[in-house]
Amino acid sequence: MMTFLGARLDRSALVLINCRLDGYPAFFHVEPEAIGRFLTVDLQNDSHAALLVEEQWTRFAPIFEKLINKHGNDFVATAAMLGL
Repeated sequence: MMTFLGARLDRSALVLINCRLDGYPAFFHVEPEAIGRFLTVDLQNDSHAALLVEEQWTRFAPIFEKLINKHGNDFVATAAMLGL
């Protein structure tokens, strides 16, 4: 089970996501454009992507869980990795 802890825009303009997977801490980055494309919305700005991750966590969690199991921590998820 994945629990959302937080999401924010980091210095490199990527969305940094912190969560727990089966009780263990996990973190990774996602390109803001990938979040907008996944949800088929136009982002107001890059920080809007972090807010959308929190609001739509139940949609993202299964995909992010697979990516964490495959890549571990500290990776950058792209639109291609989200199946777009």
